[in-house]
Amino acid sequence: MATKEKLKTKAARVREEARETGKVILRAPALVRAAECVIRFLLGAMLSGAEIFGGYAPFGLGLVAASGSGLDGFCALLGACFGYLSFQGFAEGLRYVAGCILAFSLAFAFFDVKAYRKSWFMPLAAAGMDGITGFVYLSDRGWSPEGLIFFGTELLLCGASAYFYRIAFTPWTEKREEEGLTPRQTVSLLILAGTLLLTLSKITLLGDLSVGRCAAAAAVMATAYKGGIGVGATVGVACGLGMDLAAGGMPFYSMAFALSGVMCGVFHRQGRLAAALAYVLSNALAVLWTWSEGLHLSLLYEVFIASVVFLVLPERALRQVGALVAREPRHDTQERARAYVRARMEATAAAFKSLYESMRSAFHPAAPNDNDAASVFDRAAGRICKRCPLQTACWQRDYVSTFNALNDALPAMLERGRGESGDFPAYFSNRCMKFPEFLSAANEELAALLCRRQFQSRLSENRSAVCRQYAELAGVLNTAAAELGAELVPDPVREKRLRQYLTAQGIDCRLAAYYDQAGHLRLELEGAGLAPLRTEEGTAKLSKLVNFPLRAVEEGRRDRLVLVQSEPLMAVAGVAAKKKDGQTVSGDTGAWFKHDDGSLYVLLCDGMGSGSLAEQESALAVRLLEQFLRAGVRPENALRTLNSALALRNDEAAGGFTTIDLLRVDLFTGEAGVYKYGAAPTYVKKGYSVRRITGTALPAGLTAGEGGSPDVTRLQLEAGDCVLLVTDGVAGSASDQWVRDRLAAFDGGSPRELAQALIDDSGAQVGAADDRTALVLKLARRNG
Repeated sequence: MATKEKLKTKAARVREEARETGKVILRAPALVRAAECVIRFLLGAMLSGAEIFGGYAPFGLGLVAASGSGLDGFCALLGACFGYLSFQGFAEGLRYVAGCILAFSLAFAFFDVKAYRKSWFMPLAAAGMDGITGFVYLSDRGWSPEGLIFFGTELLLCGASAYFYRIAFTPWTEKREEEGLTPRQTVSLLILAGTLLLTLSKITLLGDLSVGRCAAAAAVMATAYKGGIGVGATVGVACGLGMDLAAGGMPFYSMAFALSGVMCGVFHRQGRLAAALAYVLSNALAVLWTWSEGLHLSLLYEVFIASVVFLVLPERALRQVGALVAREPRHDTQERARAYVRARMEATAAAFKSLYESMRSAFHPAAPNDNDAASVFDRAAGRICKRCPLQTACWQRDYVSTFNALNDALPAMLERGRGESGDFPAYFSNRCMKFPEFLSAANEELAALLCRRQFQSRLSENRSAVCRQYAELAGVLNTAAAELGAELVPDPVREKRLRQYLTAQGIDCRLAAYYDQAGHLRLELEGAGLAPLRTEEGTAKLSKLVNFPLRAVEEGRRDRLVLVQSEPLMAVAGVAAKKKDGQTVSGDTGAWFKHDDGSLYVLLCDGMGSGSLAEQESALAVRLLEQFLRAGVRPENALRTLNSALALRNDEAAGGFTTIDLLRVDLFTGEAGVYKYGAAPTYVKKGYSVRRITGTALPAGLTAGEGGSPDVTRLQLEAGDCVLLVTDGVAGSASDQWVRDRLAAFDGGSPRELAQALIDDSGAQVGAADDRTALVLKLARRNG
């Protein structure tokens, strides 16, 4: 009833348009629908002529049952009735016509019933209607064991054809998000094509030359040539079995087509001509084997015609055949997934190696020293008392009184940092003949002792910093190990679809499609002939095929192409800078890059002071931090590791510190984070409001203790938001209200012009006593 109402509604709409415009307009959907109806009619007519066992023709009835109760089913019904009456004659065809009418009526009557939507309902109904009509007709002839077997086989094939035909039409009748054919759909389409060959086998030219057998031989050759031995044997057996069923005789064609498919598959890598010759010679051998049963000479002519068709077949058509029979590798995706994680860990190791090389000069072996305070007087006595006439009296006879005198003086000397005459008892200072020289030597040794203690303290701090470095390294490796243990989910559906497309394009490569830890699609291709896929048009075709926007990740290899899911957000950056007056280089260094996981990183570092030394410090910080971030190290871990490294470099005369301003934006979700080590304020514009972000952490390299963590501020950005990063030379220590006003008035035009305007105005606002850098980032939504 629903179909009837729908047809009435469409007819009324057409009449209304004809009344208003005076003509009937056929739109594109109507033309497509008409073409589908014509195809159903032709398929019904052709499948009605597909006979097995010399008179059984269940396939037209199966198509009517698979087409349902709508307009498709009605067109299939008309085609089947026409075909049965044409191929079977009135008497025999009337039986199948009655079965088709009953099956269509049953579908029309039960259209709104829930059971109708079950996959088993119409196949069971088709077999039942075929059984009812066939029982009446066959009962008149009498039943025999052979007739019962053939009749049971017909009922089974009738239900099976209705089931598989319905699946074969699902790519056109059902709207799915996934493109490409599933294995069930592919098998169903092959079954449909095979049953059509049964009808074509009855069409002969020039006597005994069968059109169906010629087409079957060409199909076996094409599939064996593109798929190899296994595919050739499988298709050969299937086509040969169909030809034997149509002929109603012994399984000669099954043997001949299977043998020829195997031999053609053996020579499929030697070229088309070698494969065709192997096929023809194998069929000739099969014909000779049936000498006593009667030569099937017609098969030789059919195979020859099929080989000519195969040889002149366009390469594009063979590629489509290869895409249909393309085999999937067994473990390729898992291997690529492991290689991806392994590459991440190798990049992390390379980053730590660079860090080690930059720190190597900061370590020197410590000279042996005596840290005992009593050694101050021992060394002073060794310099002064060894030539004194009273040496034996002071250090042997009166040793106890000398020891007590020096021991009483030591605490005051250590507290003050140097000794005075009043620190020593009178009996010692008055008795000592060289007391001024002894006091001077003791002060020198005390200064050396305090210097050694300071050195030891700094060395202990350095060792603690190294220990913290190892702790950060352990955290990074734990994160990498977690990523290695995480399951990277493969996508076999998209992988198969891509493999079929690449095979059809003649591109032979290894392929892996999977989702990374963030759930984003990642494609890896390796092989020759990838140049067409690197173009914008090639990437767009792959994006349409997988239903995801893709972008290429440059790796510098011609034989490897990595495509990752493109982000919905994009960033437009503008930067301007000006050196301090009188300097040849700027101490400010910046960089920005996008990670293949969709994260955008923006770095801005201001070295201590200005000039070349400041530029070296900021450039080193940017280089190391970028290497860590590109390797996949989390920003907090990377910043703490870099801070400890710079603190160690501070022990050397060439060491210094630098401010660090890091912005990370997830271009998939808009989640962002601002990380600061002593950097100038960051400004975020959302709509017409401007937010000022500051921090309390000292510049990187000034402290490496527990307080050495950066300031972190989390944000949620959207398309249209702007972020401004500046150095101290722009914001200065005075009021920065003018910066916020200028950013609030920004209309979203050119970030480069805004950055240059801020640099120009900063000279009048805060002067030119420092290097000045401004970086403006504007988020926008990516087209498509």
